[in-house]
Amino acid sequence: MKAIIKLVLLMCLIGLFIWSCTDDQLTNDEMTDEEALNLLITDNQSYFETEDHYGEEDTTEVQTEFRDPLNTFFWFRNLQSASITINISIDGDSAFVVFSGDYEGILNLYASQDTIELHTKNFVEHSIRNAIFKRLEDAETDPLKRRGWRLTEVSGAETGPGDQTVRIDSVRLNCDSYPDTIFTNPLELFSIEDLITLYPQERCSLTVYTNFDENVEHDFVFLHSWRRFIQHFRARFDFVEDGVYSGVWYAPANTANALNTVHHAAFDIINNETLLDDEIPYNSNAWTLPYKVSTE
Repeated sequence: MKAIIKLVLLMCLIGLFIWSCTDDQLTNDEMTDEEALNLLITDNQSYFETEDHYGEEDTTEVQTEFRDPLNTFFWFRNLQSASITINISIDGDSAFVVFSGDYEGILNLYASQDTIELHTKNFVEHSIRNAIFKRLEDAETDPLKRRGWRLTEVSGAETGPGDQTVRIDSVRLNCDSYPDTIFTNPLELFSIEDLITLYPQERCSLTVYTNFDENVEHDFVFLHSWRRFIQHFRARFDFVEDGVYSGVWYAPANTANALNTVHHAAFDIINNETLLDDEIPYNSNAWTLPYKVSTE
């Protein structure tokens, strides 16, 4: 499912930005800066994937004691439609790009009573992320035929229905490569050269800090990521105390399709009643942060 969704999004980008010619047919002189930037966005598509927490995932390592009182024992989001709006603002040799996503789908809740029952909820979510491109090569002689533009900075993404009451406040990463590192804003720009880079199967301790309501049961926090040899994996964080959740994650293993490419880890808080009640509306907030794995 995830592969199909990503292919559809990529095809939409290509169809939207490359009208009647391919990039091999266009020269630096023949294209506008906007066309060059659109092609460059497609070239760097892995930086801008935001839908990794949709679709059915491998949860084989989730502990069975997390079966819930109302017997929702398995869930996943089925993404039915996705659209990305890309706004480009050019100022001299710099371009600020905002990616706005709109997603619609169904939340599937499998509950076990005497028989297995499927409950569904519709959801609508929106995401946002930022990027900066700069003209670093000569516009007329650029060998990549992108009029000198290069991706230089990128942010993570934030996703939610817009009226959600749950919220991630910060994420703490603690590992050999990044001891005691805190992220407080998923939309903060950083240089692509400073992209989080882990070694294969690096053990990472994660803590997610959230808002909380002392009058309701604590919410659920999940990590959606590539874990060791499992590309689409979901794990639930342990509840520590009000607003604090912890977990352990192992980076992707040393495999050809995992090294030196951009991946995303999604930190996903879901309102308690979203998963444990079949009528309460969908309520969630997710941060998606890019990273890569390298042996260097």
